[in-house]
Amino acid sequence: MDVSIWMLVGFLLAAYSVVANDSLQTLGTYLSSNRKRTPKPVQMLFICTVTCAVLLLGWFLNNGDPTWGRLSVPGKEFPWPEPFTWVYVIPPLAVVALTQWGAPVSTSFLVLSSFMPANIGTLLSSSLTGYGLAFGVGLAAYGLGLWSLERWVFCRSQDGKDPSKVWYGLQWFSTGFLWCMWLVQDLANIFVFLPRQLDLVPMLLCTLVLCVGLCVLVATGGGPIQAVLRTKTNSSDLRSATLIDLLFGLCLLYKAFLSNFPLSTTWVFLGLIGGRELALRIKQQTSDLPFTNREGGSLAKVIGTDLWKAAVGVVVSVVIALSIQPLAQLTAG
Repeated sequence: MDVSIWMLVGFLLAAYSVVANDSLQTLGTYLSSNRKRTPKPVQMLFICTVTCAVLLLGWFLNNGDPTWGRLSVPGKEFPWPEPFTWVYVIPPLAVVALTQWGAPVSTSFLVLSSFMPANIGTLLSSSLTGYGLAFGVGLAAYGLGLWSLERWVFCRSQDGKDPSKVWYGLQWFSTGFLWCMWLVQDLANIFVFLPRQLDLVPMLLCTLVLCVGLCVLVATGGGPIQAVLRTKTNSSDLRSATLIDLLFGLCLLYKAFLSNFPLSTTWVFLGLIGGRELALRIKQQTSDLPFTNREGGSLAKVIGTDLWKAAVGVVVSVVIALSIQPLAQLTAG
């Protein structure tokens, strides 16, 4: 299949926009907690090594398909649009705009639904169940015991005591695990612009492009989307970041076993940190020592702002998805 200039433009925009927006949920806590601890070249090498391993392993195991089969689920495929015109570049451009606004948009909705609007319902259902699952995990884990660890972390931070070196290894492990799970889930949002099977040389070039984008992301510290994390308790602490990444990775792993169909990892992340923040605020009421972050305002404001911006992204996604096919037919004709 011939690759047109619009396919390449779409892939490049998707690679930038998807990674830049979803950096909040996958690399956000890692970047925040390592900002003054680990040299950026070391961070780049670590993230790019994991990326290359997952990309090439998925490509090898799935006969040239780097998306781990998520675009070809029987009965729920995302078929190749013919002809492929400039209109399919609109979704990643919208992701770029929403990212600059600081909205944790669902790139699965905005990108994938434009290729197959009939799958919007399944995407929404899969993502909402992911949100509910992660919210329950966050509420239960932190409400039943991890809140005491967060209080301890807060006290240690106030005393100016650095984390034990053991936490460095644990965080890098949890980040690597989470990054692997995210790549398996969301590579479909990037490679949907390219043929469903790639030869070795094109695959290596795509891997290089993604690694360059990740290096830029690390160099800039994650961009405006990182503001969402600043309102969450201890989110920039190495120890808290380790727990968030591990729980989020486990949620994605569980969802990956349930279905090969894509879902919004953004909504899973928002569910986890929402349930976590609710549990910590509840436990704060019974503690004499303040240990939750109140700079972002009340609980309703902290969670509501995230959900409102994400909901705006869903509305924009649906509007674009329903407009792409008629616009593509109009421009093709």
